[in-house]
Amino acid sequence: MSDTSPKQRSAIVTGAASGMGLAVAKAFAAAGTDVFLADVAEEAGEREAQAIRTAGGSATFVRTDIRRESDIAALVGEASSQTGRLDYYINAAAILGKWLPIGEQAELTLDAVLDINVKGTVYGIKHAVAAMSAGGVIITFASVQGFRVYRKGAAFYAASKAAVVSLTKSAALEYGDAGIRVVGIAPGAIDTPMLRSRSGNETPAIVNETPLGRMGTPEEVANTVLWLCSDNASYITGATLPVDGGFLAP
Repeated sequence: MSDTSPKQRSAIVTGAASGMGLAVAKAFAAAGTDVFLADVAEEAGEREAQAIRTAGGSATFVRTDIRRESDIAALVGEASSQTGRLDYYINAAAILGKWLPIGEQAELTLDAVLDINVKGTVYGIKHAVAAMSAGGVIITFASVQGFRVYRKGAAFYAASKAAVVSLTKSAALEYGDAGIRVVGIAPGAIDTPMLRSRSGNETPAIVNETPLGRMGTPEEVANTVLWLCSDNASYITGATLPVDGGFLAP
């Protein structure tokens, strides 16, 4: 990359039908990047891709279940064949699972959380690096809970996000000599449908422990992702950057 913003390149964003993933996809498109939105929510994904195109951006929706390696392989293959390159792969898809004490959790919940949050990230890294050249960037989505479990019942989710932090370090070590950077972000309280599904109209409890005293926006996360993909962040790899309003500061 010779400029300081991801322009005229291609990006895959998983979990792109809503929330942070959608905000990232929109930001890439606004910067002139060819964006491939990946999600299982087909109707919403198609609608959002069309909205991006209507606004003048380049966007393609690809229905993708990141639990299936074959889906990830097909996604990367389609993006690479359409654009002739893959510059950015953003692992934004995730689920919370059921927040219950470990002794009350079901095996199916554990499987679902690990399949999407961990295996989905592994498959994304595996196939993205195979399609990337030097200068490529992979962004993983961890969470503040990968560093600090702040409430009961979050064990499976927190463990999956701690695994993402470790995967980010390992992938950065393994692919640095190929010129590929792998960087994580750890969102805190971001105002998304997923967080609202837990808190409804109430202010999430995590906000009370956030020094800035508010939730972040998906657009603030998207801005961070685009900066990490730019030349301004060209010496950053293997790290997981909190985007959390100071939650991890204490």
